[in-house]
Amino acid sequence: MTVILWAFTLFHLAVGLASLGLALRLLTPAERAHWRSQAALLVAEFLCWIYPIAALVGVKSAWSAYAADHHLAMPFLIAPIGWLVLMGLLFAIVDFAEDGVLGNARVGTE
Repeated sequence: MTVILWAFTLFHLAVGLASLGLALRLLTPAERAHWRSQAALLVAEFLCWIYPIAALVGVKSAWSAYAADHHLAMPFLIAPIGWLVLMGLLFAIVDFAEDGVLGNARVGTE
């Protein structure tokens, strides 16, 4: 169980840092200019700012549950991944509702 906890902890650390990096990049005017859909940009920002917090809370709660021999360590570790899935679905719905095409919320950088 300790190996699984460490694996998920490192996963959440890596994805959380990447999410923070993207969130900071989304604040720049150059990056914001690429987005066609302001609603999709808002969903992307919400995902990027909340995930690191959810991951931190999930990992902390999982390690505390494991230390107390509680059975909820794995659900605490998987909950932030659920946040990614939920926000990904919401992003796809918003993107499709805008123009009927998936993957068209951001202008390419050709």
